[in-house]
Amino acid sequence: MKDLSNLFHQKRKEPFSSISGYDDIKNIINRVLSSEENFNLLLIGPPASCKTQFSMEIMKINGGKNCVYFDATNTTNRILQVLEEEKPEIILLDELDKLPRVFAEKLLGFLQSGRVKVDQKNCQMDFELKCKVFATANEIGRISKPLQSRFMKFYLSRYSEEDALNVSEAVLPKLSPSIVRYIGAKVYQNNGDIRAVINTGRLIKKEDGPREIEMIMNTLMKYSEAEKK
Repeated sequence: MKDLSNLFHQKRKEPFSSISGYDDIKNIINRVLSSEENFNLLLIGPPASCKTQFSMEIMKINGGKNCVYFDATNTTNRILQVLEEEKPEIILLDELDKLPRVFAEKLLGFLQSGRVKVDQKNCQMDFELKCKVFATANEIGRISKPLQSRFMKFYLSRYSEEDALNVSEAVLPKLSPSIVRYIGAKVYQNNGDIRAVINTGRLIKKEDGPREIEMIMNTLMKYSEAEKK
């Protein structure tokens, strides 16, 4: 009889296996995730420095259960309501350096003690969470000293182009490697943001050929450059 054990005992993919290098930081993050204590960790670096990839990998742990993601550029009291309702074990805060100062002040106590206490005319809440907070930022200088002090900080450098292309392949596994590396190379020349690679990949259709893909990339490059000026 044919041995079917491999069908039921497939090798599990190691956490963060899609990220090249940074074994020391991976070790720290895994220790944070396995700890029973609250913990706040901040990854700082320019676009194309693996910050987004780390967040994506953390989100995959436990299938994304008990994990919430927030874009710090779009923060309202609704975020606090989500924390109170869902009681997440992991919180991901993207672009912490763009967090509005008023909202940042509300987070200071929570990041220190795990307690959220707000007593305002339009918002009253008082609750505690046991969780891990992982945040990312491009520029540490835009974060207040009190907020910085709540985090363990790691500074990441920009990918090499080859690392960027490898990461692109990891985040777009359904597309052919040649197409993905073409997209990755174009994005790397522009700003290197892995999110641009992911969003571009979502635009590609099965029937698209080189001409259609080049048109998409040229549009991306054209209007991204216009935004910079």
